[in-house]
Amino acid sequence: MIISVIGERIKESGYRRDHIQKHMEVSRNTLSNWCTGKTYPTAPQLFKLAALLGVKVDDLYRFEAE
Repeated sequence: MIISVIGERIKESGYRRDHIQKHMEVSRNTLSNWCTGKTYPTAPQLFKLAALLGVKVDDLYRFEAE
């Protein structure tokens, strides 16, 4: 199972969510869904978000065996 840790990475980054929303050109609801794992960013969005946060794409998710 893949679990989103985008919310944790955002908290660690020091960026406010509104800044990330503007940079990513997404709604508040979309960013919230990414943070909770309800929806996932597209591949290009993942790379853009990872670059903004200063992490690797792999760092945005955690894998847990079912």
